Amino acid sequence: MAGKQYDVLIVGCGPVGATLANLLRESGHSVAIFDRDKDVFHCPRAMMFDPESCRIYQRMGIIDRLFPDDAKPFTTFRMVNHKRKTLVEMDYSKVPPSFGHSGVGTMFHQPTLERLLREDFDKGSKVDSFLGYEVLSVSSDADHATLTARNTETDEETEFTGKYIVGSDGGASLCRRTIGAKRIDFNYRRKWIVIDVAVHDQAYWDSLENFSEFMCRPNGATVFVKGCHNHLRFDFEIDEDLADQFTHEDAIAHISNYIDTSSIEIQRCAPYNFYAGMPDIWRKDRILLAGDAAHQTSPFAGQGLNMGLRDAAHLSYLFNLIFEGKANDSILDTYHEERWPHCEKVINRASRTGLQLSTTSKWEQAKRNFGFWMVKTFPKLGRVANSDDSFPAYAGGLIGTGHYLCGRRLCQPEVIDASGQRRLLDEVIGNGFVLLLSDQEEGDAIAWFKEEFGGSVFVVGRDFQEVDGKLADFTEGSAVLVRPDRYIFGANQGGDALCASFQAHLRQYQN
Repeated sequence: MAGKQYDVLIVGCGPVGATLANLLRESGHSVAIFDRDKDVFHCPRAMMFDPESCRIYQRMGIIDRLFPDDAKPFTTFRMVNHKRKTLVEMDYSKVPPSFGHSGVGTMFHQPTLERLLREDFDKGSKVDSFLGYEVLSVSSDADHATLTARNTETDEETEFTGKYIVGSDGGASLCRRTIGAKRIDFNYRRKWIVIDVAVHDQAYWDSLENFSEFMCRPNGATVFVKGCHNHLRFDFEIDEDLADQFTHEDAIAHISNYIDTSSIEIQRCAPYNFYAGMPDIWRKDRILLAGDAAHQTSPFAGQGLNMGLRDAAHLSYLFNLIFEGKANDSILDTYHEERWPHCEKVINRASRTGLQLSTTSKWEQAKRNFGFWMVKTFPKLGRVANSDDSFPAYAGGLIGTGHYLCGRRLCQPEVIDASGQRRLLDEVIGNGFVLLLSDQEEGDAIAWFKEEFGGSVFVVGRDFQEVDGKLADFTEGSAVLVRPDRYIFGANQGGDALCASFQAHLRQYQN
């Protein structure tokens, strides 16, 4: 394999790297993926997909394989005070589906997810996986990218070449250091103890409520989450001087305030720096960053992995355009243009939540508790905060202008296909670029979009039927041109004008 020229070399075989590898494999591109560890980590680190991540894994055939044993809808979220008295509780089972999936999120079992992703490496064009290989160096020049990896069993070093390298190699990323990126801090850095627990008494596990609990306590917040496969997660904020002295006995003492410890096993107990920030650049020449290598966040919005999965969906369609000859690699600049400001806003939102949990300011505590009272009194406020529009739209990059839908995520309602079956929208329109029209329309630009560019065109009411009118409400009768990552390039009253705008926009990324 060392003499093979790959399209993409991926450093890091966690969920983000493995997802990107499979998305590229599905499009027929050659991929090699590397990780120092041979095996999947034994307990979960990420625990929740947001609806957009579920949509990505719907496309890949993963989400259906996780349910019902390895995933479940996220239903209950609770904020409590230092005495565990409830300040606010949100029942998200009442939230309508978002993008075709559980309205707020889905709890999942990360080891199972990673095993499924690795199983798929052997499908189709096949991903070459080099597990048990430590990547020692990465570099790039005008023509290709190079990676040197060491087999951890034999110590043999091998050089690999590809058109591009993507570093999904975590917070200590070698790829990030190689491109010389500078960290930009977002003013959240706290020391926590992370404790993963397996519950062996099934009856006791079944008796535990399905919920997530955040305790508000000055400089001592706690997070308690019930996951899948008898797994519980505890995060305890701790004084930095005490973190390295934290013992197994300390862990038992902390978690005994929450659960009966007589039939549990502590699978992991480790100090962890919750940090919020990003490197100033995500790409240099043929080396790009994704996942935790590109952004780190406090965990309080459950967005660490989800941001990385959006990276993978974004990069996969950009690489497709390059490898299919529809754009040059300057289009990779849109990755940073779109994703960086989006992630900045998501990370800052999560950090604000983390700071609220552990603030020592009486004024900030009063404001926080008043906000909880408002949500408790008017539950719809909490549901709006987690609606389809809760994340910022993209601006710049491969995004049009002049319409409020530009850069937003396309909704995914149920529709009725040509055979009369009820299906989710993406299952009908496919995974590529799509033009959705409310009426039949032809034109030179539409012909270019279909015949030369390879996009698909669907007329609502002819090619599929609406079930509840949600798509019509969303588009308000406009033609909509949608990218493969399901973000909207643009919208217009006329589909031909919209395709012409897209064609003109794309020219700046062509030779």
